Order: sequence, then structure tokens, then C-alpha cells
Amino acid sequence: MQTVRAATVTLVLLVFSLAAPAQSQKKLLLVSWDGAPDWVVDRLLEEGKLPGVARLSREGVRAESMIAGFPSKTAVGHAAIFTGCWGVTNGITGNLIPMLPRSSHTVLEAASGFASSSLRAEPIYVAAAKAGRRVAVLSATQSYPPDVHLATLRAAGVKDGSLLSFSGFEGLVAPLSLIRADALRPPGAGWTGLPKHKGKLLEAEVKVAEAEFFALLYDDSSDPAKGFDTVLIRQGSRDASRAKAAATLKPRAASPDASAWRGPFRVTRQNLSGNTFFRLFRLSPDARTFELYVRAAHAIQGSAPQQEFLAYLNAYDGFHDDNFAAYGRGQLGPTLWQGGDGEAERRVIEGVRFDVEERIRGVRYAFDTWHPDVLLHYTPTTDSAGHVWIGILDPKSPSHDPALAAKIWPFYSQVFQLEDQWLSAMMEVAGPEVAIALVSDHGMQGVARLFNPNAVLAKAGLYAEGKEGSPDLSKTKVLSPRWSDFGLVINGTDWKGGIVPPQEREEALARAAEALLAARDPENGRPIVTAVLPAAALGEMGLGGPAGSDLYLDVANGYYPSSASSRDVVMKGRSPIGSGEHGFFPQRREMHAIFFLAGPGIAKGRAVPPVRQIDVFPTLAHYLGIPSPQTVSGQILGGVFAP
Repeated sequence: MQTVRAATVTLVLLVFSLAAPAQSQKKLLLVSWDGAPDWVVDRLLEEGKLPGVARLSREGVRAESMIAGFPSKTAVGHAAIFTGCWGVTNGITGNLIPMLPRSSHTVLEAASGFASSSLRAEPIYVAAAKAGRRVAVLSATQSYPPDVHLATLRAAGVKDGSLLSFSGFEGLVAPLSLIRADALRPPGAGWTGLPKHKGKLLEAEVKVAEAEFFALLYDDSSDPAKGFDTVLIRQGSRDASRAKAAATLKPRAASPDASAWRGPFRVTRQNLSGNTFFRLFRLSPDARTFELYVRAAHAIQGSAPQQEFLAYLNAYDGFHDDNFAAYGRGQLGPTLWQGGDGEAERRVIEGVRFDVEERIRGVRYAFDTWHPDVLLHYTPTTDSAGHVWIGILDPKSPSHDPALAAKIWPFYSQVFQLEDQWLSAMMEVAGPEVAIALVSDHGMQGVARLFNPNAVLAKAGLYAEGKEGSPDLSKTKVLSPRWSDFGLVINGTDWKGGIVPPQEREEALARAAEALLAARDPENGRPIVTAVLPAAALGEMGLGGPAGSDLYLDVANGYYPSSASSRDVVMKGRSPIGSGEHGFFPQRREMHAIFFLAGPGIAKGRAVPPVRQIDVFPTLAHYLGIPSPQTVSGQILGGVFAP
């Protein structure tokens, strides 16, 4: 095994081989906390809960806030940070973007704003590789599939291996699942090598992608507890001699560590391979209560040789298992607002803790093995937690409940504290010679109700619903397509199948704006839309262009626009405690993001005024001493560098 690992490392070092950089060249670790609101981070810093971020602030520069792109969404914000320009230039106008050219696609067709093929400007991780730096992308938007970026590097004469890129979001092998008592049966034939036990046995067959697992419940003879108290997991066979892997689990409530997880177990789906883990939260003596958690498995894909994918996966062990959606549905047990005692919240936090421990191992492997000059990494958990909890936590939210918020805030805080531990670990692994930049893509605010612009447009005679609730483009003049829930688009003749000629565009837009501004919530009579603005009026946000909308809207506090083709103008949110949302105009305080930078050559303990996301690229490029592409429209930040 050691020989194989040594050969793999040698191969990677050969692949990842540019000339060694001069000692004077600076290094950078760029970290993103998705959905980390500036207002939340400010509060946690005041409470002394983020020692890693506080260290960055003491040893470097802290921006008062960072102004996000619009709409303030994940793909948009990261694209602005990574390319130094807004969506009108980099092509990323939403988490979904329209298919172009318009003449070949209808207004309904959309592509992912996270894909590398959607990007129209050079990201910093490509620019650094072009400049001769060793770059490792462990997780970043618009980095996958890597072929687009590798082609750019080859065209520039850069050797293969200058950019190592990994991603797991696109490679879901198996979603998380929870196995309960209704899955239990008498054991099937073929069990061998059974542990010493008392009484009867039960089993559950568990399918994870293409892998089959057998879970045997028994009363352990060495355990003084009476009744079922142990679960034996075998992969592939009940026969001990034929099973690919095995593990023994004891029931344990959620805890402040992640030691109760068992695995990894390698599972596959077609040509994808990833790791899953098992966690036994509850097993009653009579087995009437049985809660076995099976962690989601993702394949790590990207630009590295296959051997290195396996080596990295062995070091990292897995990928994000985002269990917040399952938690919000009550699958981890009754939530606090459902009358729970906090066990469900402790379970979701334990999942985040396990995720953080995995990422720390992965980062340590990356620095120890590849010695990158530039490394990018990302976490989604701060965003996922916000979507579930900010509806109740945001003091301005219509769903805000001070008493319940006081119970939930400590759990939300723990998510950030765990991510702060990840940040601190990366700072230690990277060492003092590496600068650390911490950013977020957008903020978060609480909402309680969904607003459907298409329902308003339908009443104004501008929108027609077709089969199965989809827009009828033969009768629709203006709509909010699924790629633009904060915008309205003319179904013009420039789109395939469009019906509005150029001379009728302005009239249609005026009618749409008038209808939206007149929209009222039928429950309370209050206006919903506060502004409807053409792209030209928002030029400083970099809006418009073929991938942009024709009109952009802002809504009253507590509402979130939806492109659903509903006949209801307003609908209640899916959660009784509301939800955290983003996408609103970035000038809102709740949408403000964060920016911290510390390292050699950076001013110490300095606070700077609010910065724009497009200013991050040119500032970091200047620090690294690499050229900025002509597409960059941001500016190098003043007051950041030491005299």
C-alpha cells in the first residue's frame, strides 16, 4: 500500500510540475463561506464566537462589508469575486442563466450558472495558473467541468498540471437516507461469523446506489443492556468472508464529536464512485425505534489523474452531506418549532462537524502533497443553515419569534463556529507565508411569503399559462422565467418563438411595471413590489445584456419573488418559521457579504470602507503579482497593503 501511495504522490508531483516559484512570490488561500451575512458575522465577532475570523481582522484588513452582485445569489456572487466583473460581462446572471443565442432558444430554456461553460470571463484560478502559479481548486463555482479552463491554459502554452481542480457537487452517487423500524425483517439466509449475541435477530437491507448493505440488529452478549443494542453492517454479503467491508454500531444520541460515524464504505453509480458512512442515532431494546442514518455519497471529479482522485478521496473521505433540508422536513426528529427537545438540531450540527473534519483532512493533504501557490475552497453549510433558520432569527422578518429565536440562535452560531475551526485549521496548515482571504457571496434575510409576478402579469393580460402550468409562449408577452425570479423578460422576437416585435416592447414593459407596482397582498392589502427598474437604470450593477432581464424588481420586506406559474399572487412559505432568502438588491444591509484579508504584505488591524465583489480579483491579483485580464472592471482596493 505504501508503495502505491508513494507512486501516486510521485505521479502527482510530476503532473503538478511547473518551475518552482521564486521565494519572493506570494501565496494565497481564498476561502468562501456561502451565505455568510455581514450582519451575522458582526454579531458573532462581538460575542467572541469566531476566534479565527477575529485573528484575520487583527492581523489583516477587514472591510466594513462587501457589496454583492445582483441578483445576490451564489453563482452570481462567486463569479463576480472570481472574475472581477459583473454578470453583463462574465455571463453569470443567476444560478440559472438563459440559453444563448436568443435566436436559437426560447425564453424558457436555461443552463446552470455554476458550470464552467457558462462563464464568459477568466476566473482568478485560471489567471494564476497562466501566470505560472501552482493552483489547486478544492471547491469553487464555475470550475467544473475543467475542460474549458484546461483548454484556455493549453492555448496559452501552459503545461498540463498547472491547475488541479476538484468538485463533488455534480457527482451525486447516492442521497442521504434514514432507515427506520419499518424496514426491519427477520434475517435472511447466509449470515456467517455472527458475533456473540442473545435472543432473536433482525435485519434491514439497505441499497446505496449500486451497493447493497445488510444491517443485522442483535443483543450483544458483552453489553449489559437488555434487548437490541448493536447493529452489524456488512457490504455486499451477509457472509463475513465475502463482505467487502463491515462495521459495528452502537446507538448514541447526537454528541459534540463525530466519533460515532462508521465508514467509509465505497459505493458506485455507473462510472461514479464515492464514500458513504453510517450513524446509529437510536435503537430501542424492542427495536420498535430504529434510526440509522446513511450519509450522502458524492464522486470527486475534476482535472487530476485518476490515481490522485483516489488518493485525495482516501484522505478527504467524502464530500458535503447537506442534511439541513432533511432536518427542516423533520427527518432528523422533531425540530424545536415542532416541539422537539433539541436532539434534531444537535444531529444536524454533528453532521456539520463531521463535514468540517473531513475538509480539514482534505486541505492538509492538499498542502502537504501539492504545495500550491494558490488554493481555493468553499463551504455551503452556512448558506444551508441560513435558509432553514434565518426566517425566525432575522429581527426584521415577519416570522421572527424572539423566544424561539433565542433557542435556535446557539445552533446557528455553532455552524459558524465549526466553520471558524475549519478556517483556523487551514491557517495553521497553510503557514504564515500564505495570505488568507475570507469572502462570502451574499447575505441572508428572513421572509414569510412567496410572491408570484407571473400571476400579476396574467391578470394584466401579459402572461398566459399553458399545459401543466408552464407558460404558453404563443400568448405570453412578459414573464418571470425560472432563470430570473428577480427580473421580467420580454418574450420578444429576438427569442426563438417570441411574439413581441421591437416596436411593442416599451408598451409591454410599461404595462408590466404598472401592474406589479399596483399588486397588493390580498390578505393585508399592502403593496408587494417597491421598485421596478430597467436594466439601464442599474448600470453600476452590471445588468442587462443578452443573459440579463429587461426589468428588475424589488419587493417589500418579508416577501420573496418566485417564477412559479401559480394563479395565486401570494403564497405562504413552505416552513412555519419562514425561511432565509437572498437575491434581493445588494444595497440591503441583510444582503451584505464579508471580506477579510491577512498575510505577508497586508496592512495589520485596518478597517476599510465597503468593497465590491468585483474588487476582490484585481486586489488579489496585484498581491500575487499576476496580470488581470481586460475583462476585469473592479479596482485594486486602497488601504489594503502595508506601506
